[in-house]
Amino acid sequence: MSFFTDGPRSRPLFPVPEQELFGYNGRPWVETPHEYIVPAILPWSMPLGRAERTIVALRGIEVWPESVSFQLSVYSRDLLLDEPGEGLIDHRRVPDYNALLVGVLFPDGRRASSETISVPSATKPDQPVLRAQGLGGSAFHVDHEIFLWPLPPDGPLEFIVQWLDRDIEESRTSLDGTAIRDAAKEAGEIWPGLPARKSHGLPVRRVGAQAMITPAWPAQVPPPLPQPSSPPPASDQPRGAPLPTRLPRRAR
Repeated sequence: MSFFTDGPRSRPLFPVPEQELFGYNGRPWVETPHEYIVPAILPWSMPLGRAERTIVALRGIEVWPESVSFQLSVYSRDLLLDEPGEGLIDHRRVPDYNALLVGVLFPDGRRASSETISVPSATKPDQPVLRAQGLGGSAFHVDHEIFLWPLPPDGPLEFIVQWLDRDIEESRTSLDGTAIRDAAKEAGEIWPGLPARKSHGLPVRRVGAQAMITPAWPAQVPPPLPQPSSPPPASDQPRGAPLPTRLPRRAR
């Protein structure tokens, strides 16, 4: 007897068009390669910052071949957010130093933090990249993923947290950068040998949320306006009286 008792169901009336996964684009500084790699897991769990009514904690680390993602959670005894999916960490051009800030300091002096705006770059950056993303939660507990590229060098990696609005002064926690680098060797590739996306030199345009490769469209030239074949016939209506050239004299 089968464990799953329900039988197969009919296919949807309008099936979704089939799509294939292309090979990895080779830009590890943009985001985690979650579609191509199974990360190594470091089950490190510890508080990073604490106040009377708020705790910022590390729940674990996912290590990729060239980057790291820290699983960060915030716990509070009072309301944190009405919409937890937005997260508590925001990359702004003018940072709010009273809000929740996170950062890392490499053993060689390089640093990255959430106090500066961070957007994906098409070219390889010359400085570390840190990017925070809200993962949801509840009104009293919000999860985040802190993406960091590249892997830290051997030695102590300092993780810094500050949240002045919640009475959390600058707090530093030392993590083992050597253990993080060693764990990256255990990350496994899921789909080796996938073909790369071929554009054939054609421009790429985005339709909705799906990228499509299309040829260049010819310029649209508006049609010429129609021209009258003959002058319009003269009107039979009498023209109005000409305007007076002199105003009438004022009556005495």
